[in-house]
Amino acid sequence: MNGGATGTPAGPVPQRERIQSLDVARGIAVLGVLLMNIWAFAGPQAFFDYPVAIADRAGAPVATWAVIHTLFEGSQRTLLSLLFGAGALLLMTRLEKDRPPGAARRAWYRRTFVLIGFGLVNAYLFMWPADILFVYGLAGLCLYPLRKLRTPVLLGIVALALAVPAGLRALEVGKLGALEAAASQAPDSAAAADWARELQEARPDAADPEMAGDIRTMQTGSLPEIFLRQAKVSLILQTIVALKWWFLDALAMMILGMLLCRAGLFTQPAPRSRYLAISGAAFAVGLPLALWQTGVMLGSDFHPVDVTASKFTYDLRRLAMALGYLGLILWFSHSTGGLTIRRALAATGRMALTNYLAQSILCALIFYGFGLGLYGRLTGYQLYGVVLAIWALQLAWSSWWLQRWQIGPFEWVWRSLTYGRRLGAKQELLHPVPEQHRAL
Repeated sequence: MNGGATGTPAGPVPQRERIQSLDVARGIAVLGVLLMNIWAFAGPQAFFDYPVAIADRAGAPVATWAVIHTLFEGSQRTLLSLLFGAGALLLMTRLEKDRPPGAARRAWYRRTFVLIGFGLVNAYLFMWPADILFVYGLAGLCLYPLRKLRTPVLLGIVALALAVPAGLRALEVGKLGALEAAASQAPDSAAAADWARELQEARPDAADPEMAGDIRTMQTGSLPEIFLRQAKVSLILQTIVALKWWFLDALAMMILGMLLCRAGLFTQPAPRSRYLAISGAAFAVGLPLALWQTGVMLGSDFHPVDVTASKFTYDLRRLAMALGYLGLILWFSHSTGGLTIRRALAATGRMALTNYLAQSILCALIFYGFGLGLYGRLTGYQLYGVVLAIWALQLAWSSWWLQRWQIGPFEWVWRSLTYGRRLGAKQELLHPVPEQHRAL
């Protein structure tokens, strides 16, 4: 049964109709975001922003930061946004095929508002202040009217969206440079005091009483104490930071993802050599920029002017790195080997929402005081033992779940809320997979 004029809820895409390369890429991306997020789950953001402050701790934090920052900063979030845009275009096309235009539009917007709700739950209830679902939902509201615009128009919107943060960074460099110059000319002036605060913010002291208090709260605090502390951070990140930086970031990359999908990157298989060529060209641009930016930050001891100036190429660098990884993923997805891991990654990607939210829950239980209380205790490469354990768990449980049910638990909640009814066996959303179909 389709969801045409009747408005019947659309079920999950049948396995035979799924684009496995898109599922694999989504699985890798949702696992990949933990490479970066683990720092903020495990300790103050200052530990990542200025790893020199914890250079004397175990886990080689500075060297680990340099590797992670160079290879993954921004690229995993960008990859996930590209894939969201590609998946959004495919879904909107499917909705319009199955339903009248008005019904398709309403279904898309209901679905997107529910995603915004998931973001609020993740940021506040699951206590992950850096949640991206809220911003993805806001950006998703813009995609429906953009879906049929011509490619040059969409590229213009992308350029404009990326020009705004570039302009903000240029203004910030000018402001910081002028403040530093004024401070050097008048060491006892208000400008000197303001510059000292800028330096303190750029190079925080790990022994700062306020930071130490936050760490104690996160390590040993009660659930209400940690909830209140994280809610305050979430309020800042999900309003000021989200509107200033994250929204346009997500929207631009989603539009590019739609364009890649429209160009057939995910739907029209190409020779594997083409994917390697895409990857090589992208890394040839992104990796030198990433190495340069990391070198500038370390070489200047994270001087605020140099750090901000080095971010002029940040969007180009992260997009190029993301496309490099995407090329490798598509090359792997069309290979003849690695079938077992591809199936596990595809299962993880089919449950991307569940796995993203599960990372918040698992890391809260590992790092926050009402769980193991490891917040601030693990640094550097020690964090990646936790990452590997979570990856292994999510790969295994995604495959196990989808051998028994046709959709992930949070995906089922998403569709049920979207369509205003508890979807069950009739829609094949929470119906166990028949025994003869359990082998993926």
